[in-house]
Amino acid sequence: MGQIPVDGNKHYDKNEFNIQYFFLTPQYKYLDIIPPDRRALFAVALYWTVLVDQTFYSHFQHSYQTFQRKTLYPKFIGNCTAPSLMSSECGHHQHPRKILQAINDTEDKGNRFDFEREIFEKDESNQTRQRIDYFSLLEQAKQAMKEEIKDYFENHQPEISWTEFWSKCEQEL
Repeated sequence: MGQIPVDGNKHYDKNEFNIQYFFLTPQYKYLDIIPPDRRALFAVALYWTVLVDQTFYSHFQHSYQTFQRKTLYPKFIGNCTAPSLMSSECGHHQHPRKILQAINDTEDKGNRFDFEREIFEKDESNQTRQRIDYFSLLEQAKQAMKEEIKDYFENHQPEISWTEFWSKCEQEL
């Protein structure tokens, strides 16, 4: 994610690392640094990272600050490419499923208003990116994530029931 210009990933909130939807689309070369055979792994890992972060924030907000300090997980937001916040999805957290949608979205150009286009224009891709097949990895990762969540809560925030947390995650899959 270090490939994303600071102007773009700090656009909405200067204190957090934000990933806008269009950063992941094939129209931009931000994922080109990841070898093609590992892009599905990246997409699935980012999906779970955002899902865990959003589940924590939504259902265990009383302990979220501790979690956030320990993990520094990125936020996945809509495109911040409109003249005003009112006409964009900037600052609106997107469901993690949209990460998996974005990585193969050949329609979204990200910047439909050409707002601050110069920030990202140099990062537009000139070549077609191969479709990323993440489906089998997503299912395989489920058990590993369950074990990671169990380990995290038992060792870092035992005041929260890992089984309750996992149940909340499963509701969002």
